[in-house]
Amino acid sequence: MFFQELPLKKIEMMGPEVCRLGFASREIAGKARPGQFLMIKPQAWAEPLLPRPISIHRVQGGMVELLVRVVGEGTRRISSMRPGEILEVKGPLGRGFQVDPQKVPLLVAGGMGAAPLLFLAEKLSRSGARKKNRAPVLFIGGRTKKEILALKEFRQAGLKVLAATEDGSFGERGLVTDRLRDYLEAQSAESALYACGPVGMLKAVAALALKEGLPCQVSLEERMACGMGACLGCAVARKQEEGPGYAKVCQDGPVFEAGEIVWDE
Repeated sequence: MFFQELPLKKIEMMGPEVCRLGFASREIAGKARPGQFLMIKPQAWAEPLLPRPISIHRVQGGMVELLVRVVGEGTRRISSMRPGEILEVKGPLGRGFQVDPQKVPLLVAGGMGAAPLLFLAEKLSRSGARKKNRAPVLFIGGRTKKEILALKEFRQAGLKVLAATEDGSFGERGLVTDRLRDYLEAQSAESALYACGPVGMLKAVAALALKEGLPCQVSLEERMACGMGACLGCAVARKQEEGPGYAKVCQDGPVFEAGEIVWDE
């Protein structure tokens, strides 16, 4: 798979550290599935800067949108691009979410974990989940209100939103997993969990799913250099029939069944 050269159509800052960008590619839009990612880099980059793995945030027609957090030189350069500049894009890559249409989808987002879950939410909305009395529920959290991302779009997709922030600036004060726990204790039957966020949050979501006997898929956020499974830089411990082993997040994931992962103690 090769990099495509695509002109940037739009870019906007959603806060001091997060930008949303979009480009047109009917090929990528047609192949993309919620939970997959792209490797991207501005054409103007000089080596040795590597492409960055970015979750697919949204697909509308032939337009593909990405949500990028500015954390270093590479993402800073991406955020400083202007419409018309060329973005080199490879993908879609990886394994996405596998939705069970018979269960109520519960989406759990922590911070930037909202990025791939909006794509999933809008796909669920288009599939008619709202009309079957199985409307998805979004549990979204962050340290502060500024980390609650794409809330308007989630609501437009028809999701019921239950929010939490650690400082109490939006939703209930506490962790998003506190809201999830309270919800599951009241009504957990016929639900399936789809989560993305920090590893501590994912571990807690996995534990709640195990306690309630619910299926749970998690999207892992790991550093990736190649995105194709060659560099082994994104390996995570994984349970296997023959004993403990390792999986490549870029190739075997980034979405896994929560029970597959060996969560650090």
